[in-house]
Amino acid sequence: MFDVIREIGAITRKTQMRSNAEFREIGLDNNGFIYIIRVCEDPGMFLAALADSVQIDRTTAFRTVKKLVAAGWLELKADAEDKRLRRVYPTAKAKAVYPQLHAFEQASSDELLKHLNQDEREQLKQLVKKLSY
Repeated sequence: MFDVIREIGAITRKTQMRSNAEFREIGLDNNGFIYIIRVCEDPGMFLAALADSVQIDRTTAFRTVKKLVAAGWLELKADAEDKRLRRVYPTAKAKAVYPQLHAFEQASSDELLKHLNQDEREQLKQLVKKLSY
């Protein structure tokens, strides 16, 4: 079964390489596009929740968010109830590029799954949910 895990890793790396190449010109390489997608889909999430959603350690996620804030993609705001907590919001720049990012993500998914019928897709979804790291 180790070969299955290797295949999943290879798919992940290929997808990231394609995505990084696709969005390098607009300054969203190094997986920055993932953060933009997540924040546009769930604006106002806490930094820790964002890190968890992209499956990155919190220190790395925070460094990436700082870079995206400096580049004008994201903004951080203190939580209304607990000023120690910071929430992440997309800027107009991020919102403008989100449809392109989402379309690329959808096209990549469609390409990857094109040989699976609906039942196989559902089965794959259920099996992947059973995996834990």
